[in-house]
Amino acid sequence: MRHFTVMKIGLVLFLCLMLFPSCGGKDTTRTTPEEYKFTVNGVVVKDVNSGKDIAYFAILRDGNPFDGAVVKVGADTLDNQGNGNYYLEGFPLFSFGQNVSINVSSADDDFNLSTSVLMPGSFQITNINHPTITSAQADQVVVYFSPSSGASGYFKSIVRPSGSNGYTALIPATEIGQTGIAADAFYEGLTFITGTYQVFLVSYRSSFLYYPGIEFYLPGGLPADNVSGANGTIGAGVVAPSVSIEAE
Repeated sequence: MRHFTVMKIGLVLFLCLMLFPSCGGKDTTRTTPEEYKFTVNGVVVKDVNSGKDIAYFAILRDGNPFDGAVVKVGADTLDNQGNGNYYLEGFPLFSFGQNVSINVSSADDDFNLSTSVLMPGSFQITNINHPTITSAQADQVVVYFSPSSGASGYFKSIVRPSGSNGYTALIPATEIGQTGIAADAFYEGLTFITGTYQVFLVSYRSSFLYYPGIEFYLPGGLPADNVSGANGTIGAGVVAPSVSIEAE
């Protein structure tokens, strides 16, 4: 009888621990990790079209612009422009193919983020089959370009004579070397828009983001959320010299 009673007590304790962990010992329930306190979005760029190297970072702490960070790329410290923006331009700041070191820190928050990103290699647009087009040729434009070593992706941006976005898209792997421009780039509804269009090609590594003075538009679908130790996205890119298309 005593043996049976001990078995019953043991069974009750087992079920209690399985169904209600707090019945005995420490509570081992694990909470879902919170998102990081800091958000770091930044890009380092060799903008060959403008002749500038640029580093731009936007820093948030708890979702608000943060001015208390120190941001470095290589040995250079970015200027604190206020409202969470950090910027530096010059030439040269980076080399093609360089592994650019990045450090973002805030001593008061015991925050120190160190990472790096590869600057892609130099490349350029080598030819456009129709540098001058009419409405009948709007769907026949092909842009030829050299490869950019180390790039993880490319995109194209066609800027209209007014400065508005004509057509911007990622370039698929099947179109590296030559890529078409959608006819919609040259139309507003059913109206063919004449004037000078600027064609921009960008090679990037990891991702690519907005920076002050950018002359083109960014496509949807760029990689995001690639920072370890913070929220946000960091990337590097090369802007090839732009070429023009005359629509008449």
